[in-house]
Amino acid sequence: MKNFENYGRLASLAALTSLCACATAPIPYKEPIRATPPSGEVSMSQAVTILDASGSHAEEFTESKATLESIIAVMPDGQYDAGNIHFGGSDREATGVAPFNRETLASAANGANFLEGTSPLYAVFEEDLEVAIGGGSGRAVVVVISDGLVTDYPGRSGVNELTLEAARQVSSNRPDEVCYHAVQSGNSVEGAEFMRSLASVTACGSYRNASTLGSAAALQDFSRSIFISEAAGAGMSAATPTAADTDGDGVVDSMDECPGTLKGARVDSRGCWILPNLRFAVNGAELEESSTSMLYSEIEVLKANPDVRIRIDGYSDSDGAAAYNQDLSARRAASVRDFFVSQGLEANRFEVKGFGEANPIVPNDSKENKERNRRVELTIID
Repeated sequence: MKNFENYGRLASLAALTSLCACATAPIPYKEPIRATPPSGEVSMSQAVTILDASGSHAEEFTESKATLESIIAVMPDGQYDAGNIHFGGSDREATGVAPFNRETLASAANGANFLEGTSPLYAVFEEDLEVAIGGGSGRAVVVVISDGLVTDYPGRSGVNELTLEAARQVSSNRPDEVCYHAVQSGNSVEGAEFMRSLASVTACGSYRNASTLGSAAALQDFSRSIFISEAAGAGMSAATPTAADTDGDGVVDSMDECPGTLKGARVDSRGCWILPNLRFAVNGAELEESSTSMLYSEIEVLKANPDVRIRIDGYSDSDGAAAYNQDLSARRAASVRDFFVSQGLEANRFEVKGFGEANPIVPNDSKENKERNRRVELTIID
């Protein structure tokens, strides 16, 4: 497909320039979710991921980068071209669009830098994406991971509409369909409105919050819905053996320690409904405000299942006195319940229990393991 070779050279130069020209902020790394790609016939000829690495994305960048890596992990094997674009201000990091190679894409995503600057997404569409897919044919799938807070270089207004028009123009320049799939990081209402509008530029687009992609099962469903042909999925042999996963959480029954989780629940490798990335006051039970955004996907699951009662379980690591840890874990679980209730869920649906340092997931022998053991889980009680 024409323009790919030129784009590869331009993208490589852009990546080199951005790596040399901008200072990166010391942002922590988060391990992505590892999941097996779904099988089936791919539905596109090109796939491009766009990661917002601009200044407004500072608080969400760690999560967004992990989301990008998780999505790449579940991109299907097949014959199609793919590439990454990371942007911030005038800086770019890009792989170029080339025959799908998971290792290349994963390495680029793993090495993505926080580029800072403004969020001129329209320029990414007008310049980078147009060059990447403008000369191609067949369906193109474009996944945009952003907070949706588009900003411009000084002096230009109406950036949201400018960006949507640029997206329409890229689509109209191709003989075949372009599908925009918007993945919003954070919970800005303004950002959500823009990302929904972007997804609606073409009829095949979709919108979701990144928090809904917090489990292997959710990622597999996402990949299947945007990358795999429905006809191919329907035509797969019913005789193909698959391991049973009764509750559909991505963890097979033989390894699932928490069977019966609700559809959409975020589970860990044990299959247990865990609330990731919660932060509480040091030696206290108050939820940090930045953590509450992580709970909205759980709230949606609970609202969709109004008759299900839940026990909120708090756990601690082994540092400190056992009695203190028991009390602290219970109070932290209660804080989660109180937030759920503040968002319109009925208080009588919940019980709260503190387990303290009991039932560790991993040995309390490192800082990382202790952090994993300090957790809150949701258990269905009836």
